[in-house]
Amino acid sequence: MRRLYVVRLLVCLWLGGGLVPVWAQDRQARKALGNYDFSQHGLQAVRLRYPALTGAGLVVSVKEQPFDTADIDFRGRLVITPLAKSFSDHASTMATLLAGAGNTAPSSRGVARGVRLVSASYDRLAPDTLPELRRLGVSIQNHSYGVAIERFYGRDARAYDDQVAQQPTLLHVFSSGNSGAETPTGGPLPGPFMTLTGEFKQAKNTLVVGGISSRGVLEARSSRGPTIDGRIKPELVAYGDNGTSESAALVSGVAALLQQTYRDQQGQLPSSAWVKACLIAGCEDIGLPGPDHEAGFGNFDALGAVTVAANKQYQTGSVGSGATQSFTLVVPPNIARLTVALAWHDTPAATPTLRQNLDLLLDPPAGAAPIRPWVLSAALHPDSVRLPARRGTDRVNNVEQVSVQQPVPGVYRVRVVGMALPDGPQPYAVAYAIDSVLTWASPTAGAVLTTGEAQPIRWRWRGDKTVRGTLSAQTVGDTTWQPVAEDIALADQLVWWTTPNRSQRARVRLVTGVGTFVSDTFALVQSTSLRVLLNCPERAAVSWARQPGVTAWQLYKLGPLYLEPIRQITDTVAFLTPKDGLYVAVSPILAGKPTQPGFTINYQRQGVGCYVAGWLARQTVTDTVRLDLDLGTTWNLRPLVLERATGLSDFTPLQTITPTATQTTYTFTDQPPGSGATRYRVRLTTQTGETILTDEETVFNIQPSEQVVFPNPVELGQPVSVVIQAPEATGIWISPSGQRIRMAPLSGVIKQIPTTRLTIGVYLLQITDSSGKQHVTRVVVR
Repeated sequence: MRRLYVVRLLVCLWLGGGLVPVWAQDRQARKALGNYDFSQHGLQAVRLRYPALTGAGLVVSVKEQPFDTADIDFRGRLVITPLAKSFSDHASTMATLLAGAGNTAPSSRGVARGVRLVSASYDRLAPDTLPELRRLGVSIQNHSYGVAIERFYGRDARAYDDQVAQQPTLLHVFSSGNSGAETPTGGPLPGPFMTLTGEFKQAKNTLVVGGISSRGVLEARSSRGPTIDGRIKPELVAYGDNGTSESAALVSGVAALLQQTYRDQQGQLPSSAWVKACLIAGCEDIGLPGPDHEAGFGNFDALGAVTVAANKQYQTGSVGSGATQSFTLVVPPNIARLTVALAWHDTPAATPTLRQNLDLLLDPPAGAAPIRPWVLSAALHPDSVRLPARRGTDRVNNVEQVSVQQPVPGVYRVRVVGMALPDGPQPYAVAYAIDSVLTWASPTAGAVLTTGEAQPIRWRWRGDKTVRGTLSAQTVGDTTWQPVAEDIALADQLVWWTTPNRSQRARVRLVTGVGTFVSDTFALVQSTSLRVLLNCPERAAVSWARQPGVTAWQLYKLGPLYLEPIRQITDTVAFLTPKDGLYVAVSPILAGKPTQPGFTINYQRQGVGCYVAGWLARQTVTDTVRLDLDLGTTWNLRPLVLERATGLSDFTPLQTITPTATQTTYTFTDQPPGSGATRYRVRLTTQTGETILTDEETVFNIQPSEQVVFPNPVELGQPVSVVIQAPEATGIWISPSGQRIRMAPLSGVIKQIPTTRLTIGVYLLQITDSSGKQHVTRVVVR
């Protein structure tokens, strides 16, 4: 029996021998993707350096449970299908990481904010039908789920291979699973190897993504290969805050950016083999040189992959058996690393064994011997799977990679050789990356860092791992550099910097023995929180705190797809009209340019009405009434008038208070004329003659010896409310025959008395307060 669970690191518990998913707690937790650091993998750098890359015009399917279609971060980009109306927080998180628009907050912006999204059900583990995927226009499908560990190439794996062979532009991205720490029994290898969660993840023509920590270290729970025939799975690894589910979602998003790049260049979608080649050429080798069965070809590098595609560092073609196709590339001086990747779709078969075999060769300048790809032992033996990669001829994988550290400058030739091709000429894709020794990942030009908080400073280092250096920072206008961290290992590629608590522009630099590297200029911005002052039918107002160094602000509304600028203002109060919509955000303007908006609010859902933020009696049972009025603002208000009800709809004025510009909380008092319930309200009048009335607040005025019971008569089964001044009491129902029905202890200002144990008739309700005083009331139950 195959049992499905969505893969999540750290949130799955062993209960009764079965793996049980523990879902995200609530929607707000999902929206707070601030825990996810988009400076990792160069994701923020891609966003800022290639702003036109959003995945626009593409459709990505999220195959699991439905995601939240009402989320404003998917606004206007949904392909609606007849799935269940309830949604999964896990699926919504995947969709947000992959394609969130950032309408809620900067932290809710995903990788490819321009793609259209569609839900697909994982109730059926086999591929969705190809006609349906084509009808919806899906070019990428994300699979962040798994079953138990399965160590075979089954019918689902073959079905995915067959579907991609029929639709070469379709990419399936799977999470490897979170079962790497398990110790499965049976089969040729003990754990952690061969722990992929589902036989469908052993397909040859798909992409599988494992998980690493935020510091780039392989997660122990990340499921790993090899496949049953010794192939490399996962192909690469990425960070996921809660497991490999999120790792796969990020890679799916970047895959959409790659597809858009190729489409914009070539006028058509690329094969998914081309996408894999770009990802593998751009990834960062971790651990020993070459791939391994734990992290595949290495750490996912979004900036590296997109740069490869944007610079057209690729070649596609088709080669026949015994034939060779080649092209040349030029490596300039002072390059740290050259990586070439070859990928192709293999012909589906009953077994996973490679049918269509290609070879990749790299010829260096000056007639040196060809450099062969990295290969791993395909033997399923505990010792063999731990052997480091070596250069050789690959007869197992339909993905190959050649990498060279500190390559000699000059012209290189890349050769693709058709070896055994029983099914005819084989289409292929080659991509290559030429890496400098250091590339800034965060911050880059246009980046925004939060002031007064620890912020990640990241770079991509491809040089000697023993090199150390000093990181310092400089704000615009200063002439000195302030040290941030000294004697750091550049191979760590990360330093946390607690930024100055002031909005301004700045840059950082690394000083090393091999050179000085200065970042682009970026912005330091204080977080901006909006407060609703006013929420009237035709006018609303929001405000925020002033910030040193900021003299202008950009106001935003929510448009059909994204936040859109409304106007720039110099005040910290903004007035809104219905045409501005319900959602509003604001961003500081530095050096004449807006930075990024803070959290977006729906101003009608912040608990503030038309001027009134709160209206409440301090005590609902008292002999002296005190009522508190909280206002969002006193702008444009005349004196405030407390009114007391003298009938069902008649009120008389009691007290007038003139509001001030600096005070928003006011207290009214009254001495009610008699016992019982008294209703109060406040009348607010604006300078332009508009009248606003608060809701009515009811206060019970009783003497220590009194008791108020309502409703009376009461319908059988409905509770009776009793008001006495004592907070604690006991109660007894006394029937006409003298039967006494005791109740549980009573507490609270207004005590609820059940009638469920009574019958229709007349009863005495006896309440004894904490001082021993008894209050008796005749109650009619009907």
